[in-house]
Amino acid sequence: MNHSTQSRDEGFTLIEILIAIVVVGILSAVVVIGVSSLTSKGNSTACNASKDAGVAAAVVHYANTGSYPATLLAMTTASPVELTLPSNITVAAGGLATTGATWTLTMTAGASGAAPTFVCT
Repeated sequence: MNHSTQSRDEGFTLIEILIAIVVVGILSAVVVIGVSSLTSKGNSTACNASKDAGVAAAVVHYANTGSYPATLLAMTTASPVELTLPSNITVAAGGLATTGATWTLTMTAGASGAAPTFVCT
């Protein structure tokens, strides 16, 4: 065998390794951007779900007591409990707002027996 005609494939070149690193970096940047947009969509969905639950709980409170609730606390602490919030959600001291990680659900009591309104921010 002639050693001068044999191919010497011993590994990757420095250029090939650098190209692979750049491609992996670009792909990871795309993934990070995609995940951050999903997180904001998830927070918005969580707030809207809590808003819908608040509206339904106000109707249940009306059915149970004959009047709409004045605060969110009236629906979360009364017996029977009409509104159950997730464990990471807190109700503000006045009882008119709940706060998630990045959103707030605010309840405004209805005037003269009208149903309360709920707003997500």
